[in-house]
Amino acid sequence: MKHIGIAAVTAEGAALVYKRICSFSATRLGDHCHPEISLHSFSFSEHLNAGPNRNKKWAELITQSAMKLHASGADFMVCPSNTPHDVYSLVTRLLPFPWLHIASPVRAIAETNKLDSVLLIGTKFTIESDMYDKEFSGSGIELVKPDTREAAQMHQYITSELVSGYVSAQSKVFFSQLLRTYAGKGIGGVILGCTELPLVITRENCPLPIVDSTIALADAAVEYAVELPK
Repeated sequence: MKHIGIAAVTAEGAALVYKRICSFSATRLGDHCHPEISLHSFSFSEHLNAGPNRNKKWAELITQSAMKLHASGADFMVCPSNTPHDVYSLVTRLLPFPWLHIASPVRAIAETNKLDSVLLIGTKFTIESDMYDKEFSGSGIELVKPDTREAAQMHQYITSELVSGYVSAQSKVFFSQLLRTYAGKGIGGVILGCTELPLVITRENCPLPIVDSTIALADAAVEYAVELPK
């Protein structure tokens, strides 16, 4: 069984993925069983305040985390944050082990659920990047993004509230209205493209089928860890 490395960015996202890895592993391996797991994290402030050349800084931070995880014995790594995957192509070729891309299992779930279109929500950096566009290219699934105003407000709630584990009444209303609006437009589902979004969006309060990147990544990590060599 492979040793999982977690390159953490936010506490909430990392905690949700770690918990899911443990709970999903129990269904695959038996009660209380899970692969060996190591986690490394720099201060979140270094990611958040990376400055105008943020991709260079993010690449440096992720690479350093990866090297520390590899030194701890990890066989591969995941990063339980969507935004840093904008530097995936810069970093992955430098690493001594695989980095599982968060958007890959998200696409697989969308395809399995036969969704014809999905709304991508997350930070403005994730929305503005092409990380999901590249992954969904050729899938036949239409990838829809919020407009500039919606993306800015979403980013504000994520960075000022959700990354700290806080959910205000205002953010609940905003996300509820946003999802109802796009459901009314006939969108087939929604990608929770931020690992903190499960704090405010659940299957109970969402009018659309949910593709949760948090669950997708954690489950993919477990499956990769327990996969038998071919």
